[in-house]
Amino acid sequence: MNDAKIGYSHSTMSRDGDLIHTAMTMTLQLDRVGQAVRIGLSQTTTETLGGIPLKFGSKQDMAMMTATTEGKISDGKVVIIQSQFGMDQELSFDFPKGALMSWGLFRESMLRGFDAGTEYELKLYEPAIRMDDAITASTSVGEIEAFEQFGKKMKGRRVDVVLESPLGTMEMISWVDDGGLPVRSRVPMPGLGHLEILATDQKTALADFLPAEMFVTTMVQANRAIDKRSADRVRYRIRAKDAEVEIGEFPSSAGQSATTTADGSVDVVVTRISHKPTNPGSEKKGTPAPAEYLDGNLMINIADPQLAAIAKEASRGETEPFALGDNLRRFVTAYIKNVNLNVGFATASEVCRNREGDCSEHGVLLAALGRLCKLPSRVAVGVVYLPSYGEKTNVFGYHMWTQFFIDNRWIDFDAALRETQCSPTRIAFATSSLKHNGLADLSLPLISKIGSIDIEIVEVSEDDTPE
Repeated sequence: MNDAKIGYSHSTMSRDGDLIHTAMTMTLQLDRVGQAVRIGLSQTTTETLGGIPLKFGSKQDMAMMTATTEGKISDGKVVIIQSQFGMDQELSFDFPKGALMSWGLFRESMLRGFDAGTEYELKLYEPAIRMDDAITASTSVGEIEAFEQFGKKMKGRRVDVVLESPLGTMEMISWVDDGGLPVRSRVPMPGLGHLEILATDQKTALADFLPAEMFVTTMVQANRAIDKRSADRVRYRIRAKDAEVEIGEFPSSAGQSATTTADGSVDVVVTRISHKPTNPGSEKKGTPAPAEYLDGNLMINIADPQLAAIAKEASRGETEPFALGDNLRRFVTAYIKNVNLNVGFATASEVCRNREGDCSEHGVLLAALGRLCKLPSRVAVGVVYLPSYGEKTNVFGYHMWTQFFIDNRWIDFDAALRETQCSPTRIAFATSSLKHNGLADLSLPLISKIGSIDIEIVEVSEDDTPE
């Protein structure tokens, strides 16, 4: 990543009669303010010779424990079983008609060929990005290009693939050899540079890594200070650093609204929300939150008895939603004893047992306790204003927190920063129930914004008597 070697990937394909088996393993090591974060991922598929998916599996190690996923496809359905700590969760969806996986996608590329100007669109089923539907893969074949790799002059046919899903858009550029195998791939990351995968021998691939810093380098400089204790309302103006970067949409909540201006920038207004119901009893009226904000998933296993036990302890018998949210927030703030940045993205069950992590672990555990107390929850990802961080002052850094659905509105609660009635110093880029597999829900909106935008603090309204 940006000329720093951060890991390796190894992919294989094998044939067993009329079946094709694919396997991919990837290990990454990143640096977060001097603390190493190791991420491990392995994926397998079994497909027919004609490219029809039959089953798949994956293992993810982004924290302290490994989570596994197994899926089977038959009769137009995909059944997925996710496991962790000996507990299984089963999900079932309609399998998108005509969707392909690893071998099927490669097979189609070989059948269509690599003549310059070739273009086509396929449906790709990639459960790491989306479990309940396919994403669109648009391919265009370019010219043969020359480049230098590991001190050698090489050539490859350029192939551009754009993946599009409701979560965002990701582009991959590959250069393939005469057999259609990639010798070089690049994933542009606006504002952050790019991630490259280079074909090489095993010895070179496994040599020492040089982790890339992923926190300090993505901070956004603020134009002025904010006193979060007295700030009641802040208006931010967000602009893209590059004209080619699309800022995209921002989620709405009780405390956040966004408006696109004539010049293409976005004004985001964030307000501190009172924790007094606007209409007592109104939480029992109106449109309820969708079921996914109360349901369990791999990140939030509501069937975990240990999670249920601490949810009961944390609630202290409270039922009024704002007071309950405050009890849960205070509990999580105190419960996570080892606050550090070397955990990738742990599930609520992991955090419950290990009591370790940073803002993402605080956010996921608080969301889980809310659901177990019948309080609909989701997590928000974006940036938070930091008066100082290391040698930097007045910056915005990556952050995650929790939102509860109270009084028919989504309300912020932040266990990592010890705030119940949250200050207007957060800007949400995306929200998620974590239904579709956790980190993938949030990575595309995050990558598309952080590092590629400027944030101007336009106006701060202060309350002389903050709570």
